Amino acid sequence: MNLSSSFEDKLREAVQDKIEQKVREEIGPDLVRVAEENWKAYASRNGYDIDHVWEDVEHTVERTPNGISIVVEWPELTALFEFGVDPHTIDGNPLLHFYWDEIGQWVTTDNVDWGSETGGIPESRAIRDALNQTRRDLS
Repeated sequence: MNLSSSFEDKLREAVQDKIEQKVREEIGPDLVRVAEENWKAYASRNGYDIDHVWEDVEHTVERTPNGISIVVEWPELTALFEFGVDPHTIDGNPLLHFYWDEIGQWVTTDNVDWGSETGGIPESRAIRDALNQTRRDLS
């Protein structure tokens, strides 16, 4: 008995429908939720006020003929916390001018050794760890 190609197409479409629904309703939201938990723990450990990272996240599900993808976008500069930043020198062009809360005044200088007192920004791994957990959960 031969199955018609339309049967295979319909079966493929039905399977993709189920997968898309699972990705949209479970996998995507779970990934974002785990990342949020990771971000909150990281912010708490380091005393950071970065609520915008998990509050402004956006995720969508995209379907192509060959698969289904989750696209997650975190706010600009999130990568600085995800991967961390080593202490470094910021040079002015020609000068830097900024308000320094600690001394309560505006400062003008040639350069700043950013992170020299704090050691920089430690990496959070919030997103990478969430992705790894999602992969484990799907295995």
